[in-house]
Amino acid sequence: MSKLNIKRQLGLLYISNFMFNISIAGAAWVLLLVSDGYSLVQVGFAETVFHIVSLMAEIPSGMFADVFGRKKSLILSCVMSMMSAAVRGFLPGFPCVLISIAFSALSYNFISGSDSAIAYDSLVEEGQQDKYDKYISTQTAIYRISNGIATLFAGVAVIMGNRNAQMLSIGISLVNMTFLLFLRENKVILKKSGDSLGKRIKYVYSGAFGFLKGNRKVAGLIFRNALVGGIDVLLLFFLQAKLPMTGIPDWTLGPLLFIMSMGGIFGALAARKVKKTTLSKLFVFCISLALIGLVSEFTGVWYLMTLGGFLTAFADDLIQIRSDIALNQMVPAEQRATLISVNSFCFSCIMIVMSPLAGYVFSI
Repeated sequence: MSKLNIKRQLGLLYISNFMFNISIAGAAWVLLLVSDGYSLVQVGFAETVFHIVSLMAEIPSGMFADVFGRKKSLILSCVMSMMSAAVRGFLPGFPCVLISIAFSALSYNFISGSDSAIAYDSLVEEGQQDKYDKYISTQTAIYRISNGIATLFAGVAVIMGNRNAQMLSIGISLVNMTFLLFLRENKVILKKSGDSLGKRIKYVYSGAFGFLKGNRKVAGLIFRNALVGGIDVLLLFFLQAKLPMTGIPDWTLGPLLFIMSMGGIFGALAARKVKKTTLSKLFVFCISLALIGLVSEFTGVWYLMTLGGFLTAFADDLIQIRSDIALNQMVPAEQRATLISVNSFCFSCIMIVMSPLAGYVFSI
């Protein structure tokens, strides 16, 4: 096996992260649904379906990554993304919207945990795990920039039309998959390749849930992180529909949503400066900012709503990065993707409850 080129490995992950989040159809999915005549209640229901699928598939997808490979899981994520875009672009009706949302959820399932695991264990192989905090804060900034650019051109997706926007997403996913083919799998996965499938599955399952059972600290960390993230995601989603109701010109929606997303970049930068702050104190700070952002939505004042979205994105990425670093330091390498997927599993549990409620509240 050839020597791992860590710069190349992380570079490919940076590119993949950018490609995964640059789709204007994905960033403006709420706007596209509303422009097609669907109500905010239906949008909230679609978001609920997303998280129901995530709930069912999150941990199995993490186990898939730990059993069959993190690289294969990332490639499968691209396939699911293309399926989602194809259904949404070429099949009409709300039931097909929900099918598309389900494939979209699976695309996130197969990437969550896998990208973090392959990066962390690649750094471990090179004895450079202390550089993971820099890596994950850079990845978060890339996510916010790419998603922000996509959101900035949200109006373009509407002008293009849903089908054209979805076809563009398919093309982006194909390019992303091409880059992922050049990743190198982790040694922790390759060394198990000679074991039987049953043995690999049993080892991952028993190891992961045995670890969680004896670690309440990990469970609490996961829940707190998911709560802040849930508020941020819902607020930014529904502000796509609520901001135009304040009377702002149509062309300003993209820039305002972009400004909100940039809050996450500042949160990622701040995460590098608070290494000595306990996660409990960070949670109190971040949940307070997220709640301020939530309240700002009800002011009906565009600049206060924008500031609220900015603060919530800041809080989300700050707690997300510190939690991600802490989790990777705690969990065993052989079950890393599975255990990190539990984080997304908890997020989906929270979102299943919050999404329809938010759809109703934000529609008032």
